[in-house]
Amino acid sequence: MTVRIVTVITLIVFLVSCKKSKEEYPIEPVLEYKSFVAYNKYEAFMVLKFTDGDGDIGLKSSDTTGIYDKSTPYYYNLYIKTFYKATDGSFKDTAIYDLQTNTIDTGLIKQRVQFVEKTNKEDYLKGEFEISLNGYRQLTSHKVIKYKIYFYDRALHQSKVLETPELVVP
Repeated sequence: MTVRIVTVITLIVFLVSCKKSKEEYPIEPVLEYKSFVAYNKYEAFMVLKFTDGDGDIGLKSSDTTGIYDKSTPYYYNLYIKTFYKATDGSFKDTAIYDLQTNTIDTGLIKQRVQFVEKTNKEDYLKGEFEISLNGYRQLTSHKVIKYKIYFYDRALHQSKVLETPELVVP
């Protein structure tokens, strides 16, 4: 009798432990670096993985008024700041003053990631952003760069800042 009880309990514990638990993610988007390819001195391609606990990723083309107006920081939802490796080994801000146009190029790349339709019944959303980076650095003399990246979801939750590894470019 006790052997039968122990067997039943062991079987129940085994079955419960095999049950897949529901995945849970924070409601703030989480970014993870996946890859970077520089095709030449001016064009590159980066892939970032993302998760979002409430699944509200991306902007619709009609999102251009109110909080998504061009004058607000939420018109763009992906911000990529460029840094270059200086001769002393530290990474420096790439802000450059242009005498001809009397402007400052801050090295900040801003993009609008399009709305992502959920394909599952879960609350969360996970996937990848494939980002084309034309003019991915300001000067071709910058041979080692890295990026600091953050993202806003539709509820304006900001991801933590992701820092890429050092990227050697042509």
